[in-house]
Amino acid sequence: MLNQSLFVKIIGLLFFSILLAACGGGGTNNTASSPAKFSHVKMHYGLLKNQSLVWGENENIHNISLTTFSAKGSTTLDVANSASLLQNQLIVYLSTNGNYYVAKVQSLPNAQQIILSSPLEGAVSAGNNAWNFYANSSHANVYGFRAIADFAVRSLGFGAHTGGKHVLLGDSWFDEDSNESTSSRLKQKLSGATLINKGVGGNTTQDLINRFDTDVTPHAPEYIWIMSGTNDYWQGVSTAQFKANLKTLINKSKAIGAKVIIFDSSVGVGTGNTGVPNHHQSDEYVRVLKELY
Repeated sequence: MLNQSLFVKIIGLLFFSILLAACGGGGTNNTASSPAKFSHVKMHYGLLKNQSLVWGENENIHNISLTTFSAKGSTTLDVANSASLLQNQLIVYLSTNGNYYVAKVQSLPNAQQIILSSPLEGAVSAGNNAWNFYANSSHANVYGFRAIADFAVRSLGFGAHTGGKHVLLGDSWFDEDSNESTSSRLKQKLSGATLINKGVGGNTTQDLINRFDTDVTPHAPEYIWIMSGTNDYWQGVSTAQFKANLKTLINKSKAIGAKVIIFDSSVGVGTGNTGVPNHHQSDEYVRVLKELY
């Protein structure tokens, strides 16, 4: 038989377990009865490392040839010529695991070496290339878009087996007519899914709301991907209005039974039409997106 002291301890532990479960347990706010409102692809501070285009960087696509193997975790790339790069510039590299990643240039000690601000996330082989990320102050280039798509798939835990119908609702970062975009790479990575691209260059979050009922609802998607913010900060959309628009998009998506995936804003450079620095505004957009989670 259990002695009285041990019996009291067992009863206490059972009571604590029941109480923890009732409160959600594990320190998370996303319980089964209160799921997250959306999946957040942390592009701004994650993939893009809070780095915009560096003024003066060459915006044409540059192939940067790698001369030696660099292991995952390394912070150095040996290259044939780094003359086209600038400090703090973002670059893209293709890892031996088949994924595109983004790195930030910390320094350029000589023309044959790049020191990175953070360790490589995947190994790279000699003879492969790295590339600059940005096409201009408002867009990634084709390699940047590939890196965005790969980052999203990794963040979400998706794979080629992922099925369902997905609507890509956004601006030119989804719009394939604006060069090869994020959507092109997503279609390659999610071969088991049906992807319907509804990216339109120049769109703001308000434009996405305006065309939601015609461009999204009729497809009855299981997933809705939302990519916006760049045109909002260039047009001076206030932080409060941006937040309200995202909330409307989330509610409209939930109303048709879809799971919502939201990329946070690209990193702003320059100044929008209200005189507010775009970098500040894009930071604020990320902040209020987190408040909606």
